[in-house]
Amino acid sequence: MAARLNAVLITEPTGEPDTTLGIAGRALQGGVSAIVVRRPAASAREVFEFTRRLRPATRQLGCLLLVSDRVDVAIAADADGVHLGRRSLPIAAARRALGAGKLIGASAHNLDEAGQLELDGADYLFLSPIFATASHPERAPLGLAPYREAVLRAKIPVIALGGVTTENVRLIAQAGGRGAAGISSFYGVEDAAEAARTFRAAFVD
Repeated sequence: MAARLNAVLITEPTGEPDTTLGIAGRALQGGVSAIVVRRPAASAREVFEFTRRLRPATRQLGCLLLVSDRVDVAIAADADGVHLGRRSLPIAAARRALGAGKLIGASAHNLDEAGQLELDGADYLFLSPIFATASHPERAPLGLAPYREAVLRAKIPVIALGGVTTENVRLIAQAGGRGAAGISSFYGVEDAAEAARTFRAAFVD
């Protein structure tokens, strides 16, 4: 399943749910291959309802549906897996809860973290920030060279995150990457469907 993570939308974390879902729906129409539900300030019930509303369309269109941090919600909503951050459950604990058939991703910010998370059992990684990003201006971008090295070292997909746009996504593919993820890549553009098509095309041409 992790090989399908080529065009990944991470939901806008604080937006009004109907608007946020509407843009995700447009990206689905454009062929986004995975959606990560990220609503860190919301209650478990709110994240569950949000995820549940996405589940029919993602299943119908063959799009993976993952939940950020909340293993309980991923199980309750029958999502395809979870994405874990530094403050989430350990990968091994999440695996015991989810079982072998679900995806577990994790976030890395340097090569050492990426290697350790793969050893810990992650199915895929988000490595960030590759480019400068307004969402985390305090973090210096890694650039393409470390990203390329991470891709060469890893036996699992390393998805580029941070400052990836429709204008530079092909640089990720040229560096050997299998996919890219973003929030503003889809929520900060005029047409999320077109953005999804551009991301997909970068990795399937």
